[in-house]
Amino acid sequence: MTDTLPPLLEGVRILDLSAVISGPLATGLMADQGAEVWKVESLAGGDMTRALGAQYRGLTAMFATVNRNKKSIALDLKDPRGRDALLALAAQCDVFVENFRPGAAARLGLDYEAIKAVRPEVIYLSISGFGPEGPYTKRRVYDPVIQAVSGLAEAQGGAEPSLMRTLVCDKVTALTAAQALSAALFARAQGKGGRRLSLSMLDAALYFNWSDLFWNHTFLSPEAEAHPELADTFGISRTADGHLCAIVGAGVDFSDFTTEGAMAALDEYDIPCAPALPRAAVPDDPQVQASESLVPHEHPVAGPMRQPRPPVRDGAPLRLAPAPLLGADTEAVLAEAGLSAEAIAALRAAGVAR
Repeated sequence: MTDTLPPLLEGVRILDLSAVISGPLATGLMADQGAEVWKVESLAGGDMTRALGAQYRGLTAMFATVNRNKKSIALDLKDPRGRDALLALAAQCDVFVENFRPGAAARLGLDYEAIKAVRPEVIYLSISGFGPEGPYTKRRVYDPVIQAVSGLAEAQGGAEPSLMRTLVCDKVTALTAAQALSAALFARAQGKGGRRLSLSMLDAALYFNWSDLFWNHTFLSPEAEAHPELADTFGISRTADGHLCAIVGAGVDFSDFTTEGAMAALDEYDIPCAPALPRAAVPDDPQVQASESLVPHEHPVAGPMRQPRPPVRDGAPLRLAPAPLLGADTEAVLAEAGLSAEAIAALRAAGVAR
């Protein structure tokens, strides 16, 4: 069947001032679904994920995956001329996203009221670690901090808390943000106007984890009985040549079977199971290949790479434009926002734009 439908978010324009994962993954998902995302970065190095983790020819894997299908504009927002240029961009956008520490956007003159003044029906999303109120609000926050304070680390290791080896709180915040922005766009399309949205990583983590990790902390009646943790019923079992996960109770011994033999026996009784694959083997798994869950991609600088397909198959053509180099689209996007060639050249000459 040929893809014929338009992208779900075609016609939506997002001005994204966020960095790292919680904001960029949210806008990245929306870019995959057709939104035009203008990513505004600092002049000095841009988004910190440009320098974080595995990289090749100056491009990091993390940045390339989260920021594909976007355009990069590099501006000095502390300079009034950079701020004015940013407001010109904001006037052309439907959505504004930032994940500064609480109060930083206001100090830059880019809070909700400032953006609303140039785009009255804007949907403005602020993402923070702990929200705008409370004793922790001014703290610098990264994913492991939220894993710790939300109880997630304790749930992994009990008396010896242990961190998940993935940025789970950043990512669930991003998915929550994308859903909230889509809901707000739907409401605006119904004539309900724009609005300000506020999202904290702590709230997103608690909402995400509560139904199972906190089921013994939900009922407040003293008569309510505790129940064994759901995770305690799961486990990874060793086989003769590897490991697998089977939903038959924790600690089952399959050491006399190969993984393939154990899977065949479990499948015969319709027992949920799968091999516990090392990451290097995941791309070659037959289900991953059959589903085309990973897609090849050619970056103009880094060359051939592979990335995950957008998880929702919506009938629209696959979007996989390469992640932009820092400031690659500054001139084109500023011109689209109405700045003259002379004004753009002046910003560059003054070191306000790149």
